[in-house]
Amino acid sequence: MLLCRLRDSSSRRNSQVTKAPENPSITFCITELDIGGAEKAMVRIAIGLQDGGWRVRVISLRDAGVMAEPLRAAGIPVTALGCGGFADVRSAWRLSREFSRNPTEIVQCFLHQANIYGRLAVRICGLFSRVRPLIVSGVRVADRRTWVVLTDRWTRCWSDHYVAVSEHVAATHAALCRLKPGAVSVIPNGVDVSAKLLEAPEPEPHVLLAVGRLTPQKAPFDLLEAYSLLPDDLRSHCQLKFVGEGPLAVPLQDAIDAKQLGDSVQLVGHCDDIPLLMRESTMLVLPSKWEGMPNVVLEAMANALPTIATAVDGTSELIDDGHTGWLVPAGSPQALAERIVTVLGARETRKAVANNARLVVAKDFRWHSAIDLYERLLSNMLSGKSTNGSPGM
Repeated sequence: MLLCRLRDSSSRRNSQVTKAPENPSITFCITELDIGGAEKAMVRIAIGLQDGGWRVRVISLRDAGVMAEPLRAAGIPVTALGCGGFADVRSAWRLSREFSRNPTEIVQCFLHQANIYGRLAVRICGLFSRVRPLIVSGVRVADRRTWVVLTDRWTRCWSDHYVAVSEHVAATHAALCRLKPGAVSVIPNGVDVSAKLLEAPEPEPHVLLAVGRLTPQKAPFDLLEAYSLLPDDLRSHCQLKFVGEGPLAVPLQDAIDAKQLGDSVQLVGHCDDIPLLMRESTMLVLPSKWEGMPNVVLEAMANALPTIATAVDGTSELIDDGHTGWLVPAGSPQALAERIVTVLGARETRKAVANNARLVVAKDFRWHSAIDLYERLLSNMLSGKSTNGSPGM
């Protein structure tokens, strides 16, 4: 399995970069451009490559949501195809038409629907042209759902390479989809770390912050149940804030009301300033059933916000239990409640662990390093070098 480590030194990285053809072209294909971790990462990488001399376009299979704005502000053309969900087969034809009208050297896909239809569109283009772009599939989570695994497995022969966000995601996806050795490179997400941390006193009462779409993957009901299991005297000095939107918003509010927790549990909805909320919180709690490499954990670590998360996929690669955060088993509200009680009762430990986390992300998880690794991988592919080996290693 390939592993692109952000721990490589700058001198080592620069000495092994293979220059792509002058002003190479790349088209990013993503399922949608609403707010989300994958969408934010794609925007940073696209702008970073453009700053490095690449000619960049972005195509969204669905809409041109709010994440189209920073792309257009950077001068990157954005096209929205107006297609629907995965069953909308128009995606392949509309995407192939875009590739024909605006030829590109590399197609970099993000998210499963874009991966599948990107491969099909390139295949369709190949029927009418002897020249086709290279296609790289982006794997953001180790999605174990049968229909996801089978559609990826059936079309894997049309993908030139894969990029995963964590070692665990890469290994799991390769095993599920029966990929050949060397088919996947690992390039973790990055995060912005300010030179000076804006310190703020701990809130009183304590604020437990949960950030993410309200979907089954994020397991908000597990966190609500864990909160309800806190001792009454501790819970009376706490608030729980869910930040995000999604299909579980209404049933989650119903559950809050049924547990008579409306006075201390709040559904905040969408928020544009997550760092501000983090500075006003005691800890981040992420109870997800699965994750790739969650941006919200990286952001919490960068902001020295103590984090409790489930030990799933890339999250367990980010958090060193007891040193840079705390890990609990997924699907166990009882274990989550017990860890919350322990961490809330140890203020000095919280501060030390949060400072450790900030040092780690400042050293190992920066956006400029992630963009460098993307550029090296893509340049090597264009120059015809084998990707059967980690860029920079």
